[in-house]
Amino acid sequence: MKIQDMILVIENIKGKETNMLMTLQEYKEAYLFVSSLSREESAQLLKDLYDTKISGAGTGWAECYITANKSYYAKFCGSSEELKSFLLGSYNDDKKFQFDIQESSVECMQALDEYNLDVSGAAKGFMFYNEQKEHDFKQGEILRNNGTDYKVLECFSKRNLLMMNMASGNFMVAVDAQYCFHYPYAGEHTKENAEVGIEWGHGVYLSATPSEIDFVALRTKYCEPYRQQGNEFSIEIREVLSRVEKVPADTLGDAIDDVMDMYKRGEIVLDADDYEGVSYVPVSKDNR
Repeated sequence: MKIQDMILVIENIKGKETNMLMTLQEYKEAYLFVSSLSREESAQLLKDLYDTKISGAGTGWAECYITANKSYYAKFCGSSEELKSFLLGSYNDDKKFQFDIQESSVECMQALDEYNLDVSGAAKGFMFYNEQKEHDFKQGEILRNNGTDYKVLECFSKRNLLMMNMASGNFMVAVDAQYCFHYPYAGEHTKENAEVGIEWGHGVYLSATPSEIDFVALRTKYCEPYRQQGNEFSIEIREVLSRVEKVPADTLGDAIDDVMDMYKRGEIVLDADDYEGVSYVPVSKDNR
C-alpha cells in the first residue's frame, strides 16, 4: 500500500481526539455512507477529501461537524513526513490524543509495519528501499519529491533540471537529478506499492519571480553544452534594435503594412540609438 493512499482521520468527541488510519473504502463506510448525512452532503465531503489530495502535503483538511460535540477531520496522506507528523500528534489540539488501532484499517496497519513505523511515529529502521531508474526527463513533466510536486521547466542537461515548486511557485535547479522508485523497506517491491519520485544531489533554490532570476547565468553553469571543451567554438552575436513608429491608418493591419513598406523603402532605418540589447548564442556543429 502506498503512503499516499492512506486517509488520516482525527475524530473529536467533546474535545477528546482519536487518530486513525483508513483506506478510502473504509473511510467512506465509517464516515460518509451513514444515515446522518444526505447524499448531497456525502458527495460534498468526498470532494473536500479529494481536494486535500490535489493540493498536496501540508494543506488543509476536509472537515465535518456531526453535532455540537462531535466532529472529524480527514485528508489523504501526502508524504512519509506527514504520516510521521500525524502519528506524533502534530495535527492534534488534544495533546492527550490516542491512536485507535482497532478502528484503523488492517491494510494500513500492515503498511506501517512494511514502512518500519510504529503507531507512535518512531522509525524501527529505514522506511524506504530506493531503486534508481534510467529516465529521460522532459519539459512539462510533473515529478514528486517528499510529497511536493515539481514541474520541469527546462532540461539544462540529462541530470540538471530547472523546476518549479508547484505549491510555492519558487524556481529551483535540481543538480544531479535521479528518477527513483521508492518501495516500503520491509515489504514486497511491487508496482502496486512503488512510489515514483525524483531525488537530486543538491538543489539551488531561487525566487518565485522570473525577473529576479539570471537564467543566462544558470544555463552557463548547468547546461552541458556550456561545459564542452575544445580549441574553437562558434558563437552567434545577436543585437536587438527596436523603435516605435506612429502611423495613421484605418486598421491595425493597414498600419503594419504601411510600416513594412516604409522599412523596405529605407524610409525607416534603425541605428545605434535604437539599441535594446545583445545576446550570445552558441551555434551547434551542424549549423556552423
